[in-house]
Amino acid sequence: MPPLSELQPSTEAAEQGLTQLDAGIEALEQRLANSSQLSGDQRRHLEQQLTDLKQQRKRYIEHQGLSMLSLVGGPAYTPELGTLLAIGGLYSFSTDRLEPELQRSSVGAFFLVNQGEGDTGFAVRSKQNLFFDHNRIRFTGELRAGVQSSHFWGVGYQAGERQDASDQTLMKATSLDYRANLSYQISDDLYLGPAFAIHYYRPDEQSIPQSAWDDSNFQAYYQQPLSVGIGATLQYDSRDVAVNAWRGQYLNLELLAYRDGIGSELEFEKGLLDYRYYWPLAKGRVLAFYNALQWSSGDVPYYAMPQLGGMRSMRGIYLGRYRDNSTVEHTTEYRHTFRYRDGSLTNHGMVLWAGLGSVAQHTGDLYHDTLYSYGIGYRYEMQPRMNVRVDLGVSENDTGFYFNFTEAF
Repeated sequence: MPPLSELQPSTEAAEQGLTQLDAGIEALEQRLANSSQLSGDQRRHLEQQLTDLKQQRKRYIEHQGLSMLSLVGGPAYTPELGTLLAIGGLYSFSTDRLEPELQRSSVGAFFLVNQGEGDTGFAVRSKQNLFFDHNRIRFTGELRAGVQSSHFWGVGYQAGERQDASDQTLMKATSLDYRANLSYQISDDLYLGPAFAIHYYRPDEQSIPQSAWDDSNFQAYYQQPLSVGIGATLQYDSRDVAVNAWRGQYLNLELLAYRDGIGSELEFEKGLLDYRYYWPLAKGRVLAFYNALQWSSGDVPYYAMPQLGGMRSMRGIYLGRYRDNSTVEHTTEYRHTFRYRDGSLTNHGMVLWAGLGSVAQHTGDLYHDTLYSYGIGYRYEMQPRMNVRVDLGVSENDTGFYFNFTEAF
């Protein structure tokens, strides 16, 4: 078998080593499949050998910086999309495989077809995490786009509480939402760089519900569907692995200005203060904390307002049911990876979480009305330190079943 500690000089040589590992795994699996003549001790010995070899394969791919592509698909359900079919892939790689300390870059994407309460809809979701130059340069981006029907309650906590989802809140729209930042290391664990966001939301005028016509913000801005913002991000990041941290802290201050000079149809400002802490309790046991404050001012349209809910924020709350000029969220999540008998980590895990949030017109009014969500999830490590996640989130008014790549935070 190829030595794990030896960095192969070329991708071809590294892939040859991986082929040897795969051949060894296949041979052990065949022996186990035809093990009727083996004693219990012999079978357990082979099972341990197979476990060890699979662990070696995972470490080898990570150490050699080899690329991996994993494809998944299946049915799911979210409050926003209803029943859906998701087909997606996770591609991870190293931008320079000769830098052993460089974090693996990843691009995950899902294509969705859903049958909600309106017409059939189509959507794409994508998350990008790219690392360059000994982790000194980092790019993060997230895309949401689609042609779908969804519910719109209006702006403010009371609007989200006023009525249940119905034909009186259902609206079809074409939408695109993309946020990205490019950060450069300026000192140990400190990064600075530009940030960018674009929001596009055009409702189908034949499907605008009464809840939208009753909302003054919607009436003012529904014919101005495009907002473009640029700004800056300042980050402190001591996490061991950005997409699945076991230890460390992350603090992000992001400020964006939306101006007509860069193509925005409306002018306003948005801010984000995001703090995360990861406390390793034991091997494969992590307590993760997420805290986020968002605020905005100016002519902020309903579709670009801070909001709670969805796959990453307050899972179990319908994304956009609660939106306003300010939001705050606090979520605590326990992450548990199961172990083999020898103490090494398996590919399987679970999580439990609970969160508290609030929306308000002014930051000083946050926490006057509070929201909660909680849930349980399953994790499967498809690639080194990169999970596919299945989460069931519950809140007072909604329930969500989420299927995605990498952790929520």
